[in-house]
Amino acid sequence: MRSTTVSRRRRGIGLAFALFALASCGGGGGGGSSAPATPPGKVFIVDAFNRAIGSMSNPNPGAGTFAVERIVSGSSTGLGTLCSVCTPSPSTLPSIALDAAADRLYVATQLNTRVFDQISTANGNVSSRSISATSVNFLNVSIDPASNTLYTVGPDAVVHVFNSAHTINSSTTPSRTITPDFGAGPAVVSTFGIAIDATSRNLLYVGVDFNGATSIVVFTNASTADTTGGAALAPSQTLSFGTAPGAFYLDTVNDRLYTAQFNGPIFVFDHASTLTTGTKTPDRTISLPVTQTSFSSNQLYIFVDTTNNRLYAVNGTTGFILNGAGTATDPITTFTQFTITSPTTVFSAVAVKP
Repeated sequence: MRSTTVSRRRRGIGLAFALFALASCGGGGGGGSSAPATPPGKVFIVDAFNRAIGSMSNPNPGAGTFAVERIVSGSSTGLGTLCSVCTPSPSTLPSIALDAAADRLYVATQLNTRVFDQISTANGNVSSRSISATSVNFLNVSIDPASNTLYTVGPDAVVHVFNSAHTINSSTTPSRTITPDFGAGPAVVSTFGIAIDATSRNLLYVGVDFNGATSIVVFTNASTADTTGGAALAPSQTLSFGTAPGAFYLDTVNDRLYTAQFNGPIFVFDHASTLTTGTKTPDRTISLPVTQTSFSSNQLYIFVDTTNNRLYAVNGTTGFILNGAGTATDPITTFTQFTITSPTTVFSAVAVKP
């Protein structure tokens, strides 16, 4: 356990050596370089325990070293500082949202959302902007880049929407609030994700744990839905699953939903916008047998690079990269796995810039 008096630079070096020791299972691309890279970062991985964001330019490394080329950490970042007496937990920095075109990363800390401009070249103790609001928990975030609208949801499943998120740097009042009406069913325990489909489908997806009956609820008219000063809003669909998911990713380009189940597999659903209330049967299942045990024991975060048809997942000290995500189905034999040997490094989120 490292002392809280250790300097940011030393923590960064420790992170760079501890993070991303890659072992390749099956095929892969070329190896990364341990030297500082001039190309901008493409892959961004959050280390929740060290309150840091690592980035690297090679989005598909093969066997060898997964070089962390830039590390954002320190007091100016707003991500917090290393705590020597804290228990490593993904919930410290539970989610991120990447606006790839604007090169902007939104990082949820629960207390607020930190906004990093020029994230692909950010390095060291860089400053960030803050989006916060009274009594709002920023547990899960999603961004609509076209309108610069940030959607957030806390453990209570209430959604708060912030317009012009690319300019906010203060505590503010949410532009809209969507308070869900779930009827007389089980109580909400927490949430495990949020995604906005800002295409003509105009849908909002929220992962909700109803005291163990875990579902993804869908709201229509996402861009205008507002219960501020009015009645709560019932979801249009409630998607249930044979095994409870712990995370999900919405591919709006292909109208495809990926759900990561607590027992390991990732279920893939085509035509996501047409799914109706009830228990869903996946079109495909992606299972990685060597990692199922570790993935089932902690929070799993997944991201799909739709441009390159590549799926990324992280969970505590383990992660993987899978090519051909849109068509992959069991048995899965070729993928890249990366693991962490340090007990005080916790992967909590990943995003990729195409």
